[in-house]
Parts: sequence; structure tokens; C-alpha cells
Amino acid sequence: MRSKSHFQEWIVQCVFVVLAALAPFARAQQADSPAAKTQKNAENPPLRPTANPSATASPEQLQMNPQELERLTKAADKVLNRIQSEENDLYLRLNYFEKPDRLNPNSYASKEEIAQWRGILQQFKEKHDLVTKLYADVGKDLDSELRNAGGNEEIVARFKKIIIGGFPWSTIEKKKNLIADFIDEHARLLAFYEKNWGAWTGTSDSNKAEFTSASAANIYKRLRLQILNTSQEIEKEYKEMSE
Repeated sequence: MRSKSHFQEWIVQCVFVVLAALAPFARAQQADSPAAKTQKNAENPPLRPTANPSATASPEQLQMNPQELERLTKAADKVLNRIQSEENDLYLRLNYFEKPDRLNPNSYASKEEIAQWRGILQQFKEKHDLVTKLYADVGKDLDSELRNAGGNEEIVARFKKIIIGGFPWSTIEKKKNLIADFIDEHARLLAFYEKNWGAWTGTSDSNKAEFTSASAANIYKRLRLQILNTSQEIEKEYKEMSE
């Protein structure tokens, strides 16, 4: 199972990108201190202000003191940390279904146990749906948290652009679709176990399970191979997200 630290590093990198990109805001604030303004005005007369100065100001010209920067970074971190937490939980649930026992019909003691795992699979699906929603709503959630922390329109837009631009969206989309396939494949496998209950023999090694029906054996092998292949593809996408 992938270590939780991989997700932590990914989220921390997002925060570091924010801090580095918004450092000019803090420097701009220092440059606009009373002492700096006195010296600057002595050298150059002030320009006539426009009707809406902020409308034409570049992000680097927006003013933000270190306290504001820290407050807004913590607000963004709140959104990112929730995604990290739910991703870790999702991956843990995925890991339950990647265990060899889930692909071994002999590991189920009764039909009731199959029903129990169907319930666990439903919880896995619900967690996957939640993580999918968190990614879809990340812009809206950042907007809300940053505004609640006192960010103005320009600052909020800048934070959102940096953070959202740092997400590996194509990888996240592939991972989402693969996990959806993985869940569907496991649902079909559980349904197969239930329908063909008792139609197999073998040991604890799922590769040695034998079926009384050639048709059932072929269906099982096909489902098992699909799940193994999808699992490998999911792991590749998680690795991409962690690097």
C-alpha cells in the first residue's frame, strides 16, 4: 500500500507553490511602508489615481502583509488537507479490495459474508463519489475559504489559479475512471460468487480454484484478470500523482 506521506508531500508542494508565487505580495507590502513611501515620493511625484486602481494592477502589485499571506495560506491548506484525508481513506479502502482473498472464492465462508462485502464495496463507492466531488468543487471551496479568511477578489483569484493549476488533472481523471471500473468489476465478481455459490473447489490460492462448470471457470478467470489489470493501472496513476 502506498504510504500516506506521498499524499502529504503532494499537498505540501501545493502550499509551497502558493507561498513562492505570492511572495511578491509581501514584498510589495514592505515596499509600501510609510518610510519607503516617503523616500519614493521625494524622488518621483505621485501619479494620478485611476477610477479603479485594482482593476489594472498585476497580481505582483497587490498588497498583502505576511499575516494576511499566512491566514490565506492556512485557508487554502484547509481545502487541500480535506482532499488529502479523503484520498488516503479512499486508497485504504481500495487496498482492502486489492488483497488476494477478495479474488479467492474459497475465502468466503457463506453467502452472508458475500453480502457483507457488497456493503463494504458500497461504502468504497460512496467514498469514491465524495473524493470525485471534492475535486470537482475545489475551486468553489477555495473561493469560500479564502473569502472567509479576508481575501479580496484579486487575491482569491490568484490563489485559486496557482493551486488549481498545480493539480495533475489528467491523472486525477484517469484515476477516477479506473476506480469506477474497479468497483463495477468487483460488484460483478461478488454477484458471480453469489449466483454460483458452492460451484468451486480448491485451496487458499485463488489461482488454484476449480469450478464444476467450464462456463463459470471462464467467467471467473475473465473477471479476475480484469480486476488485476485495473488495479495495476490505478497504482500507476497514484504513482503519477505522488511524483
